[in-house]
Amino acid sequence: MNTSMKLMLAGAALLATTPAYAATPITGQISISGLATPIGSSAWNTATGVDYQGQLFFVGAGTGSFTGVTCSGSCGTLTDIPNLSTFSPIANFMSLTVNGIQFDLNNITSVSRPGSFLNFEGTGVIRMTGFDATPGTFSFSAQGNQLQTFSAAAGAVPEPGTWALMLVGFGAIGFSMRRRRATARFLPQAA
Repeated sequence: MNTSMKLMLAGAALLATTPAYAATPITGQISISGLATPIGSSAWNTATGVDYQGQLFFVGAGTGSFTGVTCSGSCGTLTDIPNLSTFSPIANFMSLTVNGIQFDLNNITSVSRPGSFLNFEGTGVIRMTGFDATPGTFSFSAQGNQLQTFSAAAGAVPEPGTWALMLVGFGAIGFSMRRRRATARFLPQAA
């Protein structure tokens, strides 16, 4: 085994035994209620934006990392979205007083207006005390009265060490196959 192959194997062994940075991603989802009114119209299905009226008043127990997170009364705030069609990223879009939960809304991925509803979904980053910032989604649905429901969800993200170990493994396989092919080409011919 040559030196470069030994170095790759040593690197793979080091990555396998050393945690990347003890990542603890957020998992699960949480449901939120609050007041909201349509912007640009009196009906949700023709609204151009959402006025959250500055306050969230109920956080329901969620799943995963959000299990046990509840609140009633003043629970936090949501930042208004003045225009859904010309959206710009909003840092601290959702900020809850419980467990330091915050959501940065980076992108709105879909807006639909079925019947008298306004629905939209977006992606961003969820932060929570004791966990690493994790990619997540935010959903909003409104119809009729001012009481609206929202949900934020996060999915597990592979640790960087897992990705690095996988890439080193693929590199070692490719290197091994290339070396085997090169050796086979230059074997002396039997006379």
